[in-house]
Amino acid sequence: MPTNTQLALTQFAETITEASTLQQRSLPKLEATEVLVQHKYLGINAIYDRELYRGNIPYIKVAFPYVFGVEAVGSVVDKGNAVTSINLGQAVSTVRVGTAYQEYQVLEAKEVVQIPEASPEYLTLNPTGVSAYLALKNVAELKEGETIVVSAAAGGLGHLVAQLAKQKNCHVVGICGTEEKKQLLQGLNACDRIINYRKEEVSTVLAEEYQNQIDVGFDSVGTSIFDALLPNLAPLGRLVVSGLATEFALPQFEQVTGARVYEKLYWKGASVRCFMNHLYKEEHPAARRFLFEQYQSGKLQVKVDPTEFKGIASIIDASNYLLAGKSCGKVVVTL
Repeated sequence: MPTNTQLALTQFAETITEASTLQQRSLPKLEATEVLVQHKYLGINAIYDRELYRGNIPYIKVAFPYVFGVEAVGSVVDKGNAVTSINLGQAVSTVRVGTAYQEYQVLEAKEVVQIPEASPEYLTLNPTGVSAYLALKNVAELKEGETIVVSAAAGGLGHLVAQLAKQKNCHVVGICGTEEKKQLLQGLNACDRIINYRKEEVSTVLAEEYQNQIDVGFDSVGTSIFDALLPNLAPLGRLVVSGLATEFALPQFEQVTGARVYEKLYWKGASVRCFMNHLYKEEHPAARRFLFEQYQSGKLQVKVDPTEFKGIASIIDASNYLLAGKSCGKVVVTL
């Protein structure tokens, strides 16, 4: 039986290098209803990971050493004697907090999702695509023909949000930070306006071109982007917070002195809403089915960052790469 190389947290620290270490573990004997999955691709969620290894995620109890990571795809290489629904060699997707950053994973057979192939694209669809779909459906309540502004639009989440919004014939504004990311967005044919925030001031563009016209602001960045979206919401507009990337990068949350947020919301009947994927778990299967069909029929493009990261040890480099703002599409580690 092979050993299992894992990246585990051994302490809370400011950087992933300080917080984690590689470890070797023997694989446990399978219970009757369990399967052994050999990972092929791992998804990197560096901002979430950073809050985890800093000890800032309240609903996760970390006991060291703690294997972290959330999503992976691979194949079933062993199974318990009661497992009849999955064949050996079947490609599967797994999404479970505290499991992905390792070569192998043992799971109950009912917890894995069978997929046509273990590819980076299916890794991106589950769960990142699921987040995009459910956030637009349940929190943004996006309607046909509305105007939506998407921050980090060339990222793993943002590029799917933009496409799903365009499927509803919405006017889509994508915000990004490099010409390479702008080209990715242009290739999707989903954005009616692209703002490169390094060349244009987002607050100025929105105030001049979209004043009181934003039905949905979809923000995973925070700080100045949130501040630019808020005053330009349309009547009944919704500002959806799906992440706080810039805020999390600071030593502490920025202390803001000013009028309370409702000053800009009340007279419009607008709102600020937050999305957390795990709160909609019962809707994940239907969302996956929809996204898989969209991808397989060519209606949805899935973009994976072309930078190559290979092996468990490269998770650290992949994480730092994403935190540096270099990613175009989903950042993936290959095993």
